[in-house]
Amino acid sequence: MVVAKYRPAIKIVLKLLECISKGQSKGRALKTHIIQCANLKTTSAEKYINMLKDAGYIEEKRLAWGAREVIVFELTPLGKSRYEWFKTINDELFVLNEWASE
Repeated sequence: MVVAKYRPAIKIVLKLLECISKGQSKGRALKTHIIQCANLKTTSAEKYINMLKDAGYIEEKRLAWGAREVIVFELTPLGKSRYEWFKTINDELFVLNEWASE
């Protein structure tokens, strides 16, 4: 029997911010790219994206793409700051502890 191993919320938030930060447009990404990059189901990703929007970490923008309009998400200055925080916390809590236990 395989037991599902879930990621902590902090790692999901970090991954979402990282996907936007390091996307093709550096600091901006399409929702589908974020979902694929973070390896989440659409419903879960939308929950976290809305949470990040409500917290002021990211903002939604509509841009012209040829004859179509696309929705992109950008990191706000607060989002960039929090991304660095989450990265530091992740390194202290998860990466360093994983290394120490080996």
